Amino acid sequence: MASLREKVEAELEQMDQALRELPGARRVSRLSVLELGGTASLLSSVYHGVENILKQVLLASEVVLPSGAAWHRDLVQLACEQGIISTELRDRLVPYMAFRHFFTHAYGFDLDPQRLAPLVRDVRVVCACFKKQAKRFVNLQARNGRASKRRNEQSRGKAKS
Repeated sequence: MASLREKVEAELEQMDQALRELPGARRVSRLSVLELGGTASLLSSVYHGVENILKQVLLASEVVLPSGAAWHRDLVQLACEQGIISTELRDRLVPYMAFRHFFTHAYGFDLDPQRLAPLVRDVRVVCACFKKQAKRFVNLQARNGRASKRRNEQSRGKAKS
C-alpha cells in the first residue's frame, strides 16, 4: 500500500501536468469555446487535486471527513483548522472552489474568459503555496510517526526487561 507521501506526490504530479497544459492568462480572452472548456476542465482538475490531497492527509491524521451539502467548503476549513494549510491559502483557494462548483453545473458556452483569466493567472502561485504547505505537513507527519514508532518500540523493550 502506498504511503501518504507517495499518494501526495502522485497527486501533485497530476496537478503539475494539468498546470503545464494551461494557456497563459493573456491568451484566455482569445480562446474558442472549446478551448475555454478545456482550460476550465484543467483548472477544475487542479482544484480536485487539492481536495484529494486534503482528504488523504486528513484521513491519515484520523480526522473524520466532512459530509453534506457544504462538504467542499468544510474540507478546506477543516484542513485549515488542522494546520495543513494557512488561513491565507484557504482564502486563496475559495475562488477555485467556487469555480469548481460553477464548472460542474454550467454549460461550456457559459464560460466567461474575463472571469477565467484571473484564475489562470494566479493558479500556479496558489498551487506552489499549496504544494509547499502540504509537503511540510506530510513531512511533519512522517517525522512524528517515526518518533512515535521509536517510542513504542522502546517502551515494549522496557516492558520485556
